[in-house]
Amino acid sequence: MFHTGYCDYNRSNPDCDLINRPEGSGDYLFLYFMTPMKVQTGGRMQMTKEGACMLYTPGEPQIYQAVERFKNSFVHFTCDDDSFLTAYDLPVNKIVYPLYPDAMNTLFKLIYVESVTKQDYYQEEIDKLMHQLFILFSRQIHTFPKGRDFQADLFEQFRKARTEILTHMDKKWDAESMAALTNLGTSQFYSYYKLFFNRSPKSELLDARLERSKYLLRVEKMPVGQAAVQAGFDSLPHFTRYFKKVCGMTPSEYGRQGFPPI
Repeated sequence: MFHTGYCDYNRSNPDCDLINRPEGSGDYLFLYFMTPMKVQTGGRMQMTKEGACMLYTPGEPQIYQAVERFKNSFVHFTCDDDSFLTAYDLPVNKIVYPLYPDAMNTLFKLIYVESVTKQDYYQEEIDKLMHQLFILFSRQIHTFPKGRDFQADLFEQFRKARTEILTHMDKKWDAESMAALTNLGTSQFYSYYKLFFNRSPKSELLDARLERSKYLLRVEKMPVGQAAVQAGFDSLPHFTRYFKKVCGMTPSEYGRQGFPPI
């Protein structure tokens, strides 16, 4: 469980203010720099742009200074164990630029509000928010292709298209209608989609439709033909063949089983 110490949101210090903790602060410190900073890492000073983040481990020197204006959000915290670092594959003691820091700053605000107001179950709520913060941080720094000169807005365009496709799986999607979501040709769309998400849109769509059909068959006990249509399959023979290939049994056999284990 995460336990927060002092934290703040959109905190402004005097211009060119220097934070100098050669032995750290005795806990973890997660920082979001909203203005350019000079940060000492690895024994040398580096310049950051706005939007940089740093996750300091206990005992690591925390030395940074605003180039001019000083504005940041931060949370000091401890944790019952440090497995969250590997679980979320988090970089430590280095400057990192997430794709959408404003989304992360929203979570900093919520953590700050909980820590100040201390409503019922605030510690449990803060623990949940800290997990959300690190999940979002990890997603932003690991899902974008490394070493590629792509703009973040292109990735965001594809992320929205992917969400539209997978949350409306019953729609009759074809290559042209999917590509139209990004205003690209089908060839470009498929290439970028696979690059960003390591899978083709067709394979992801089939998986999503299959999972919905399994729920409809086994939990709602829906007839095979109706389940196929509601899951987005427009051909019953194709649905039956694909279902048996993946699941090792026909849709009817699957539907006669009991409720899935929790």
